[in-house]
Amino acid sequence: MNRPVARRPIRAQLAEKNDEQLVAIARRQLPHVTLAYEVLMRRYQDALMRTCTRYLGSVHDAEEVVHEVMLKVFHGLARFKGESSFKTWLYRIAHNESMTWLRKRKDQLDLDSVSEDDYLATDQHGVERDVMGLRLERWINRLGPEDKSIVVYRGIAELEFKEIADIMDMSLSAVKMRYQRALDKLKQHYE
Repeated sequence: MNRPVARRPIRAQLAEKNDEQLVAIARRQLPHVTLAYEVLMRRYQDALMRTCTRYLGSVHDAEEVVHEVMLKVFHGLARFKGESSFKTWLYRIAHNESMTWLRKRKDQLDLDSVSEDDYLATDQHGVERDVMGLRLERWINRLGPEDKSIVVYRGIAELEFKEIADIMDMSLSAVKMRYQRALDKLKQHYE
């Protein structure tokens, strides 16, 4: 008597695949079947949200940018050449979209004009924001766009220096040097 073999859901099977395998499957499936694409995007969605939120300073703006990134990946995956990793390509798109968003945004929030008490008082959901976290955010926002990107990609997205260099189209040594200088600036503010 043969027992039926329990089959695992396709999404679970896809989730076990690496990025390269998922990209290959998604390229064959899109635009009509989106399973591999969805698994791939779920893999990176939270990290992209954290990164873009820190970079843009707004959850709402980050949601908009991440949505745009996902659309660009959906429409551009067929043209992805694989010269870099999917992760690097994805973060390059996120970086470019974030820079575009910052240029378009006219009503930039000036965090220096918001007092710490006002900032903490707006916490309506009971989530406590540490005052040091606010200060760190202010200090990071004082960095230039490239230095800020490097710090956010390294500290929030936990990307390797080589990945950051590829995303920002900079040399590895330049990224490491700028990262160290940015940390030195942050350390001076902290002290």
